[in-house]
Amino acid sequence: MKVKINQVHSVFAWSWHIPRISDENETNEVTNENDDDEDVCGICRASYNGTCPSCKFPGDQCPLVIGVCHHNFHDHCIYRWLDTSNSKGLCPMCRQVFQLQKGLAINDAHIRKFVEVVSRRREEMIEEGVAEDFVDFDEPIRQNTDSAIDRQQVDTVLDEDFLLR
Repeated sequence: MKVKINQVHSVFAWSWHIPRISDENETNEVTNENDDDEDVCGICRASYNGTCPSCKFPGDQCPLVIGVCHHNFHDHCIYRWLDTSNSKGLCPMCRQVFQLQKGLAINDAHIRKFVEVVSRRREEMIEEGVAEDFVDFDEPIRQNTDSAIDRQQVDTVLDEDFLLR
């Protein structure tokens, strides 16, 4: 039997690969695979596979970031949120300090931008005189320094692997 193929019409679909918290879900609770709340940005409420309000086309131009708290956002949405005075450097969903989850390929391209946004916002709040409302990333370093050492600059720890001076 011979088969002759005249034309091929391919159809493709893509989707973001968002790592799930498998260890916690297996032991503590039953996950619902059809849960729609898991598939939308917590800020703009648009689908992860769609676009945020700032973008026209989905994909690499409108990427996702995943926080340590396991909340996912379009990168434009979370950076816009972190730039507001209300954010205080906290996750808009759980109000924990928002940091990018390390070790995920989806976050690797955003580390430098995240550090820049957080440090810029902190400097603005210091100038406005409301820096005490901003989450203190410096506290762990201050506790570990010797008080006899006169430091001229303060280190900011955003992640175990990143130190901002």
